[in-house]
Amino acid sequence: MRRRTIQVKTLLPLAIAIVLFSIGPAEAQQKFSAYGGMGVIYYRADGLSNYLNYAAPGSVLPKSFTSAIRFFVGGEYAVTRDWALGIDYGYITKSVSGNNSIGSQQVNIAYSLPSLTVRKILREKGFSIRLGGEVGYHFGSVSVSSPYSSQTLDYSAAGFGLKLNGSVDTPLDKRLYARIGFNGDAEFIGDLKSKDGSTLTYLDYNSGKFVPVNMDLVGVGISFGIVYYF
Repeated sequence: MRRRTIQVKTLLPLAIAIVLFSIGPAEAQQKFSAYGGMGVIYYRADGLSNYLNYAAPGSVLPKSFTSAIRFFVGGEYAVTRDWALGIDYGYITKSVSGNNSIGSQQVNIAYSLPSLTVRKILREKGFSIRLGGEVGYHFGSVSVSSPYSSQTLDYSAAGFGLKLNGSVDTPLDKRLYARIGFNGDAEFIGDLKSKDGSTLTYLDYNSGKFVPVNMDLVGVGISFGIVYYF
């Protein structure tokens, strides 16, 4: 009887350890995740479009939609089985060029988009769906290589931005998932200014006045990424 008691006392902790080890990864997989990827945003930014049409003719038509590349990374923590909070960093970049009577003009545009995220998780057999949104204080920049100056002129702006998104995760292996996402963006970043406080402007031919250039934006996009569950 004593030998059986010793065996039970010895095997019980081992059995508990095996069970915990086996379920640990599955539980962790539902808690922490990190992701990254890239996509395309199709957007309208009237301030930038009007400026580009003025500074670099032929680069883009005014008040039109155009596309740009978006890169992103982020992380999430599932506070419950159905809800997750996280942080996301997106970066949108585009370069355009054109010519006028003086010479060629190169304009580089960038949006830096750090955000807090909240997402509803819908779990299905073999995949999961995430629906939610993001909000953050975002930054925009424009650098201009102008025929009027030998120096590159840099301008920046900052303001709030929102994004609604949905994504589908499908497994590649036990911890690695593929993600396809759909996004809707609205940026309220404001007028571009240089370090000395001067505002970037363009000439409105209809009014004959110089108008400040803002980086406000609305757009939709699609993205592809990889998710790793810890």
